[in-house]
Amino acid sequence: MSATATVRMPAARRREQLLDIALGIFARNGYHETSMNALAAEAGVTKPVLYQHFASKRELFAQLLARTGDRLHSAIAERSAGVDTPRQRVEVGFAAFFHFFDEHPDAFSVLYGSSLGSVPEFKREARRVQDTFTAILARLINGVDGDDALVMAAGINGIAEGMVRYWMHEGRRHSADEMATLTTRLAWGGLEDLS
Repeated sequence: MSATATVRMPAARRREQLLDIALGIFARNGYHETSMNALAAEAGVTKPVLYQHFASKRELFAQLLARTGDRLHSAIAERSAGVDTPRQRVEVGFAAFFHFFDEHPDAFSVLYGSSLGSVPEFKREARRVQDTFTAILARLINGVDGDDALVMAAGINGIAEGMVRYWMHEGRRHSADEMATLTTRLAWGGLEDLS
């Protein structure tokens, strides 16, 4: 076997590798400016190999969005498990949120980038990510009917999104924990009267 031969990987592992590489490329270039040729070249595979795993660039990006959103929600759920008080759950949830994007800045670019606005299925997937986060927050709001809790949680989600956008665009000058504390202080000011 020559030194330049492509290593054959199990399909599931190759798919994960392709998604990891695609995350970086889409974050850097955006959806429309990224080609399947560029993705294949960066992954060190042929275009037919890429098409064995993803029928199109659109499918690849949609799956990347879903996987990234699921990873964000898992990170929040893992850190929040076993936390007792609503305030602690809010703070730990925000800490997981900011740590996730601190450790995976490309995920921020993909989930909150401008590519999402132009393709309906991408908007739906981004909305699913936001709705899941909103539902997590709504469960922490006591003494308020379910619909009102969702409305308030959507507002808190907007606060978190605004703060993470500012933080990322300003070069993450605060630590993830500092951002979680600031976001909790701002969000909890409104929630405190409800608990």
